[in-house]
Amino acid sequence: MKSIPDRLLQAAACSRRFLEEDSRDKMADFILTRQNPDGGFRGRGAESDLYYTVFAVAGLKALGNPIPLFKVWKYVRSFGMGDGLDLVHLICLVQLRTAFPIWGITRRRLYKRLKKHRAESAYGLFLKLLAGDDSGQDDPVQVSLDAPTTQLAAAVLVNRQNDKASEEALLGRFTESGGFAPSDKIAVPDLLSTATALFALVSMGVDLAAMQQPCFKYAESLWHDSGGFAGHVADEFEDVEYTFYALLSIGCLIQSLASNYGN
Repeated sequence: MKSIPDRLLQAAACSRRFLEEDSRDKMADFILTRQNPDGGFRGRGAESDLYYTVFAVAGLKALGNPIPLFKVWKYVRSFGMGDGLDLVHLICLVQLRTAFPIWGITRRRLYKRLKKHRAESAYGLFLKLLAGDDSGQDDPVQVSLDAPTTQLAAAVLVNRQNDKASEEALLGRFTESGGFAPSDKIAVPDLLSTATALFALVSMGVDLAAMQQPCFKYAESLWHDSGGFAGHVADEFEDVEYTFYALLSIGCLIQSLASNYGN
């Protein structure tokens, strides 16, 4: 069985079967415009950030576009063993380091440091899985059905099992506009909630036929002329993170279509 990181990237890469070449090129060009001279990628500010660099590299991979590896390595190696990084940024460092040849001792030191950070939520455990740390998961993660969409989806993925109650709760977050709401209390959908919900539902083998067209239209509505995607309808700023979420959303829909109706 493929790891969650491999499945995530494979799902996002399926978006190529839907997107035209010009659209893919435009998205890749947008991502590359966000790379700074130090080799890292920026988000909504001017400074490079490990978090956004992960999304930029993943987005380029999903699009089948060459990655400026030497520039990225220059940025990544400046963080050494990740001293002083919080859990999220340490996970990002591990993800980026594993994209390059890595000595066994270096790998062990990074994972030892990662294991010292306690994940406080299902989403935190999911992020650690993305970095290859599957420790501390002997018992299923329990999440309330009224938890945020990202937490519900993360619990499904971390537990690696179908959960009818979580499936119904996630489907209940689907909105008329075509995206998924972040919670029962917030009706306006966003791309993060949409991408994570779709990825969890596809992982459970749920047929997404009824929501395919609305979801495609929702993602398209967030595409800017620059080639990047914004996070929600009121967001006027596009970035590499939400551009990856758009690719993941589209790819999950394509996977569901192929699974239920053939290639």
